Amino acid sequence: MCLDCHPPFPTPLISAKSTVLISSKPVDLETCQKHGIIKATPTQTASCTQPRYVATDPVALRVKQHSQSLSGGDFTISTYPTDDSPLGTKLFSVKGDFGSLSNKRHFSDTSGLPLFTLQRKKAGVTWFVTLPGDERGSEPIATIATKWSAFKDKFDVYFKNAAANGEETVLEVRGQNVWKTKTHVYYKGNLVMITKLADVVSVYVPGKRPAWTVEVAEGMDLSLASLITVLLATLLHYSSLPSSHSGPSSREDEDFKGISKK
Repeated sequence: MCLDCHPPFPTPLISAKSTVLISSKPVDLETCQKHGIIKATPTQTASCTQPRYVATDPVALRVKQHSQSLSGGDFTISTYPTDDSPLGTKLFSVKGDFGSLSNKRHFSDTSGLPLFTLQRKKAGVTWFVTLPGDERGSEPIATIATKWSAFKDKFDVYFKNAAANGEETVLEVRGQNVWKTKTHVYYKGNLVMITKLADVVSVYVPGKRPAWTVEVAEGMDLSLASLITVLLATLLHYSSLPSSHSGPSSREDEDFKGISKK
């Protein structure tokens, strides 16, 4: 293994209420790809309240949107197929509520145990992640604020980091092209995740829904990576509108403010 592009990591950062985890020194995925480090590795499944979903090595996932889903919100998440595991190892399943004004997406592990729910604010564009049974009135474990972008995906994921005395942590999700075929996720300016639309043609075929390949750095929570990809699928045909949620400014926001003052 190339230690230059795959450095050892300290203890992952842990959310105050769930395993929303990332390392403090993420791997540069594209550099690692050149060295053959990014590959599918079976991941042990467990409850979302335990840190077992944190990748101990770079991992490739497959997120498949079900073509027969009435809600459009049903998905299966597995490790990417390899010679040793031709079908991949199933990690999570997602069930969408048909006709839901808040576009609820319920995440479960392979045993059917509920993990969390992704839902949109009914009268807005902000998304929230809640624990099972906490959909009403409880503080979300994560908040997702979309930012204005006419064609590209652009949103930030906020969650409290217990390993940093409850400091609010931000993941920046940034689309790389107007066709929404590739998206990068950054933590403190470092690339920790790449999503790619596996079959662009399927987006335009009636009755067929696409799949995504997801490359995840060591130290990144696989359930969080899956959640981000499911939201990207949900927003595939929409522009990114600005959320009213106010959190710590991203690097791009700070750059914009600096320019506007000049």
